Amino acid sequence: MNVFLEAFLIFGLRVLGIAISTLSTLMTVQGRKFYAVVAGFFSSLVYVIAIGKVVTNLNNVWNILAYAGGFAGGTLVGMVLDQRLALGFAEVRFISTDDGHGLASALREAGFGVTELQGRGRERTVEVIAVLCPRKEVQSVLEIGQRVDENAIVTVTEPRSVERGYWHPERCRR
Repeated sequence: MNVFLEAFLIFGLRVLGIAISTLSTLMTVQGRKFYAVVAGFFSSLVYVIAIGKVVTNLNNVWNILAYAGGFAGGTLVGMVLDQRLALGFAEVRFISTDDGHGLASALREAGFGVTELQGRGRERTVEVIAVLCPRKEVQSVLEIGQRVDENAIVTVTEPRSVERGYWHPERCRR
């Protein structure tokens, strides 16, 4: 039973370490230096403990499988944490041939800052509607877009950093 307990410990450590490492990488990309460094420290600390348990007995296949499985599980947990925390900002861009002005108005009524641009598509004039919002608000923006102009082309990107702009007090707590 001790063999399986040790394997379970290794698995848990790897899940924790990789989840923290995933968040550290996201913090690095977003330019959050302090949090990235702290997360990186704890990720490597957990890694050293887990790998130490594995290499002390390379004949134990359960430890090796737990280590590899913990890496996979930690990747999944890190991705789920990223989606739940939704730190940072996103740019949602709509390209509309139907009702770009109506879409921009609906988004403004909901409290979002909107930039409208005119463009030329392959066959006609289009309106480009750009919204910069917290990642937690992306789904709300997409729902408004779907309701007002279901044929709009939509892209969502994540800027590395954001400086200035319109932020509605109830929508965004920076």
